[in-house]
Amino acid sequence: MIFQISHRIHFQYDDAVIIQPLTIRLRPRSDGAQRVLDWRCELTPGPSASTSILDVFGNVALQVSFEGSHRELTINVESEVEASRINPFDYLSLDSRVTNLPAFYDLRIGQALAPNLHRQTMDLTIGHWAGELSGAVGWQTQPFLLKLCEEINRNYTTECRYEGATFSPTKTFNEKRGACRDLAALFMDACRTQGLAARFVSGYVYEPNRTHGSELHAWAEVYLPGGGWRGYDPTLGIAVADAHIPVAAGPEPEWAAPTEGCYIGTGDSNINYQVKVTRKLGDRT
Repeated sequence: MIFQISHRIHFQYDDAVIIQPLTIRLRPRSDGAQRVLDWRCELTPGPSASTSILDVFGNVALQVSFEGSHRELTINVESEVEASRINPFDYLSLDSRVTNLPAFYDLRIGQALAPNLHRQTMDLTIGHWAGELSGAVGWQTQPFLLKLCEEINRNYTTECRYEGATFSPTKTFNEKRGACRDLAALFMDACRTQGLAARFVSGYVYEPNRTHGSELHAWAEVYLPGGGWRGYDPTLGIAVADAHIPVAAGPEPEWAAPTEGCYIGTGDSNINYQVKVTRKLGDRT
């Protein structure tokens, strides 16, 4: 499928401020299941300098800087993306050490995946919960991942929270609620208790029956040898296929933030988001 994405972010400041160098992670990922056909990013005011980089976790990012002081900043991004993964389970093979839980990676792979296996807090309650889910499906990895998705989707309340840090997995688990990024972080932590490497993903999802505007979405990816990084969306309770459009990924949510930067000045800032995801007319894939 081919998607067209419009994403507008508008920052408004109480007083004129000096905008420090800004990192923008809003270019969709190009990989074996997705390719970017077109991408444009316009900023108002225009930057004094800009450069495209590959960040520490392999995300394409735009770094920009500005001269003078400003009371507003607008980022307008237009993307056209082709997504081709119809079957989220199209693995050639899986390492037997990972098909059963707890999972064990080859030593070299495990070293490379270390940031995606590290738990920020050792909440034993989440580990016990994940272990119960794993035992209920015979300690099998794929059924566990699907059951974990379904459990969060069914038993947790999804809320919209455009600003603020991601909840800790403990907070989300205890309160049984959270935004998509909170549910993704809980999913990741539960996976890590079972030895599965998991990372946070920001991006877009195509929902043709959505009655209101789209928004930046978040889910998780789990590393499965023979399958690579595979997406799971606990907000929707599904394994990820071609309706999800990944943009950036990292071992923790802050590494996939759409914008990263700060400003010098007094007063507060307000942020407004507008996102639209549509399927391209005439697309028959």
